[in-house]
Amino acid sequence: MILREFAEFGITRYTGVTESGLTVCVFPRSGLRTKHALLAAKFGGCDLRFSYRGRMKEIPAGTAHYLEHQTFGMPEYNAAMKLSAAGASVNAFTSSDKTGYHFTCDEGFLENLEELITFVTTPHYTEESVAKERGIIAQEIRMRQDQPGRRVRTELLKALYEHHPIREGNLGTEEDITRVTPELLTLCHEAFYRPDDMILCCAGDVDPEAVFALASRLLPEKPRRKMPERDRCGEEGLTPVRVRTETEMSVSMPVFLLGSKLTFAPEGKDWQRRLLLADLSCALFLGESSPLYASLYEEGRINRNFSCGVTDFPGGAVCTAGGRCADPQAVLGRIVDAAESFRTDRETAERFRRLQKAARGNFIMALDSLPGLCHTQADGHFMGFDGMEAPAVLDGLAPEEAAAFIRETFRADRLALSVVRPTESGKG
Repeated sequence: MILREFAEFGITRYTGVTESGLTVCVFPRSGLRTKHALLAAKFGGCDLRFSYRGRMKEIPAGTAHYLEHQTFGMPEYNAAMKLSAAGASVNAFTSSDKTGYHFTCDEGFLENLEELITFVTTPHYTEESVAKERGIIAQEIRMRQDQPGRRVRTELLKALYEHHPIREGNLGTEEDITRVTPELLTLCHEAFYRPDDMILCCAGDVDPEAVFALASRLLPEKPRRKMPERDRCGEEGLTPVRVRTETEMSVSMPVFLLGSKLTFAPEGKDWQRRLLLADLSCALFLGESSPLYASLYEEGRINRNFSCGVTDFPGGAVCTAGGRCADPQAVLGRIVDAAESFRTDRETAERFRRLQKAARGNFIMALDSLPGLCHTQADGHFMGFDGMEAPAVLDGLAPEEAAAFIRETFRADRLALSVVRPTESGKG
């Protein structure tokens, strides 16, 4: 395994690739009682079209999430229950680009890790288990549909994008999941849960060589089939499909979210830099320390739940800002006007440097979390960059770049506005 020291953070990383192609990263932290492991596959909510075995496959939205739920089921037992009985806290997640399975424990780390690798790489899906899970997932879908914050974001993405699968969401719809079958899950597991497109990250008082040896023993061979080729419907322009979308729900005040698509860059270090610039620019322009935020707040146009940020996914990213207010359109107008005239004076440059240092500090503080270490590594791995290099990338950003980004991104012709308005029953 290759050793790399991050002396500034007091962190050491061991990285290696097994014969099967599995990337293994270990962050040994001696003296800590708690240990954490994450095994992630590059298969997420945006993987709805792909070429495999010489044919183009189209699968229902929500399939990756369904597979996550079903993967815990082994032929004779449930892996989550077995790990819990062994004292491990186990969970899983599905994002737009990956599915991850992870646990935290104090004792029996290697035994728990063996179970994690075994159940994730063992496909076992039956008609009975798939049918039983359908009701559970349908309930989860309905619960999310009843959440105004999720609803306003879903509708915004549909307004921004015409074809990109990010429109469909990671869970899909109740109609989508009726088309998920054991055969489909087996196909997706075979296509995507393959060692050469997965990463294992471990952190804590663990032996890197022991982790690597275990992974090598459990996954000894490379997959024989070619890796699937993903089709995400091509690159889209920067103009939104619709400039405004409205939905009614039981809310006391309109919930809104405005957004703008980022210009696309290939995955890798350039994409990492662009994402960090976007996040820093949003904080500079609309964060709590910005003059625009203070002005909107003092005028009563926004309140403390207003926030801004960046969401990235395979092939794209969006800058968003929103919260609750009586007149979302007026807020959008103020943002557009402020962006058009945004320039970098001395005060703005000084605030940029403060935000830059704060972002750097927040990143370093997050490294104290063992799950944070593992997730940072996995996120960067699948997007083609080293997440641990974020502070160095941040240091290279300039306030003039942020000003140009703000003027370009928050133009009227680039923005879409999603609003959830009160129904009659939600008023008052």
